[in-house]
Amino acid sequence: MDVDIVLDSMLSSQELTDLGLLAEQNGIRCVWNASYLLGKDPFTNLAQLARESSRIKVAPMALNGYEMHPFRIAMALLTLNELAPGRVETMIGGGGEVVMSLKIPFEKRVRYVREVLEFVKGAMTNRPFNYDGELFKVEGYDPQWVTAKTPPFIYAGANRPQMLRMAAKAADGIFMSDLSPTLTKGIMDDVFRHRTEAGLSNDGYRFNNFMVWCVYDDPAEARFEARRWIGFRALFRDYMMKEFVSDDEFQLLLDHMPEIYEMGPKNTDSVEGVPDELLDRCVDKLTLTGTPDNMDHILEHLLEYKALGVTEVCLELKSHQVQGIKLLGERVIPLLK
Repeated sequence: MDVDIVLDSMLSSQELTDLGLLAEQNGIRCVWNASYLLGKDPFTNLAQLARESSRIKVAPMALNGYEMHPFRIAMALLTLNELAPGRVETMIGGGGEVVMSLKIPFEKRVRYVREVLEFVKGAMTNRPFNYDGELFKVEGYDPQWVTAKTPPFIYAGANRPQMLRMAAKAADGIFMSDLSPTLTKGIMDDVFRHRTEAGLSNDGYRFNNFMVWCVYDDPAEARFEARRWIGFRALFRDYMMKEFVSDDEFQLLLDHMPEIYEMGPKNTDSVEGVPDELLDRCVDKLTLTGTPDNMDHILEHLLEYKALGVTEVCLELKSHQVQGIKLLGERVIPLLK
């Protein structure tokens, strides 16, 4: 199982490049950069790293067809893939905070993702490319400047049954988020079944699971950081949360979601009316939190995913990125090979 990292979209291009090159030296497979409302454009911000690196993959995430036409997605991916020949990946999903902030309605979500996947994947390799979908169309797309022999790899961001059924056939791999080993196994089994039923091979199909990495020297700092941002994990997904919270506890979290989200920008780790023990349980189940001297439980957890056949794990490094990259290179990557 390979290790990817997610770096903050607030970083400068030089900071992103320096950390990316360090990640390359430490055996990390891919650097992801998110497309957030208040962040920088990931395509532009990854360009310097794409040019200066030699092995590591670069990947903007998460893209969607509500705010960005699939033609623009395809053109941007192909352009970045010229700077890092054959080393570009991405994840296409059903939208998130940007779409919500732009007040774009989430209509026909599965169809949107399917057509964007079909459009972008087709535009990567078919020449000339024509597409006549319900939502998106193009005629005669035939860029002559493409030289990279390996096209960008396209994951679909999918966790739920309808999206998974579609994505199993339309994407190169599945990008999951915060899923437990039990839920991960269920998704992998379902995807393989859908592909077999469609007459597609399961060989080389990839699964990536996105998690937060808060492993710092100071255990109090690590716990604070994980709790501060816990609202951006999976607290609203009942099928995930009810593995370790009661119905009443889940409802309590839903009732306080606005305040839980606000912990991040307010730089706090507690919410009045929500027991600290409940937030700590969420941290323990939904993040990788600990210290370099006490990370056996984290390594054991990652080995569970490897045993299932998960091909990549994608870890978001919020703070102490240099330490995190070196720790992954020294302690985690050799274990997962």
